[in-house]
Amino acid sequence: MPTKGKRSKRQAYLVAVAQRREAARIYAVVAASEAEALAALGEHAVESARLQVVGGLSRDMVRRLKLKPGELRLV
Repeated sequence: MPTKGKRSKRQAYLVAVAQRREAARIYAVVAASEAEALAALGEHAVESARLQVVGGLSRDMVRRLKLKPGELRLV
């Protein structure tokens, strides 16, 4: 029995963006995979920035922050 309107499972990832001589910035991103989260931030980061997934957020926290899929939020 096919499921109608089944959405892909998404998670909230915390991604660190580090640049030379600056403190790392941590962004929350809702994406289907770590690679997708890194790609979303990679489009906005400078070429020399280092991106790394450093954690995640619970569903409750995502709701409280009102994060939407694909949205980047500095935390």
